[in-house]
Amino acid sequence: MYDITVEQFGHTFDCAENETILSAALRNRVFLRYGCQHGGCGACKVRLVDGDVELTASSYALPPRERDAGAILVCQSYPVEDCVIDVAEMQLGAEEFFRGDGAVARATVLESVESLTPNVRRVVLRHPDRPMAFVAGQFVNVTVPGHAVARSYSMANGSADTDRIELICKMMPGGLFSRYVDEQARPGDELIVNGPYGLMAIRLSHRDIVMVAGGAGLAPLLAMLTDLADKRSTNRGVTLFFGARSTADLYALAEIAALQDQLPALTFVPVLQAPPPGWTGAVGVVTDALAAHSTVWSSHDAYLCGPPGMVDAARDLLVDRGVRPQNVYADAFVCTGETPAP
Repeated sequence: MYDITVEQFGHTFDCAENETILSAALRNRVFLRYGCQHGGCGACKVRLVDGDVELTASSYALPPRERDAGAILVCQSYPVEDCVIDVAEMQLGAEEFFRGDGAVARATVLESVESLTPNVRRVVLRHPDRPMAFVAGQFVNVTVPGHAVARSYSMANGSADTDRIELICKMMPGGLFSRYVDEQARPGDELIVNGPYGLMAIRLSHRDIVMVAGGAGLAPLLAMLTDLADKRSTNRGVTLFFGARSTADLYALAEIAALQDQLPALTFVPVLQAPPPGWTGAVGVVTDALAAHSTVWSSHDAYLCGPPGMVDAARDLLVDRGVRPQNVYADAFVCTGETPAP
């Protein structure tokens, strides 16, 4: 058993040898911010002041430069000795910390499932009892019906739409939730969601915006663009890059066109790895188009959502092109599709 001390509050709690710091905190009824719990969202990032931890490999939200500066993800960190952590980045108040986990489980009703591409579905849930306030860019954890496990999905609808949850879900071979959506889901089904979670959100700034999405990573960016349109935030230029393999893998094109009508400064750049004959748009992986674009990115805020490799490559490219690391906001979409062994 190890002691974990939270520097800001002078509070110490115990952590078992094979327990993450986050699990130990919640067990001891104190609160540390968290979200996906598999190292993808970065919501549980803290600074290790003293001691040492074993950090699992699934830590896509922690770039090497942050790790070298002492940052850890408490959902992925197993202490190997007593530790002191600095939770300033979580912006926790003492009342919130000592109150414990306040995540709310909500019963929702499945309204519809729509096929967007061969392996992407739009899943719409309704709140039958009370609305859920959230920030565009956040995500929820959805309990897989019939199983005691959850999957994390970002919401694609704007924050004004509080009586529904719109999810963009990639179907994974053998995935529990994927199998439910494609084989078992029926309108009217009850699904339990927890949240909202995550720190992804449009920051107040005078800088223009570059957004880079791959796969289901378009979802939180659509939500943030919807909020910008709803708030008539037309004074900031936005360039949205969306990487896909082929035209069959592009989706939400009508929604993006409608957003362009409301946001005249929104530029949309679809990028195809396998374009059809006659394609006149960008070709290659999405970072190829990002690198070839004529815009000088150094004066931009960047929002990156998609597969970990794409997020890492886009982050490195943009920082190399002059974007300040603190102005890069990323959410790596980590697949948890495998069906657990019985």
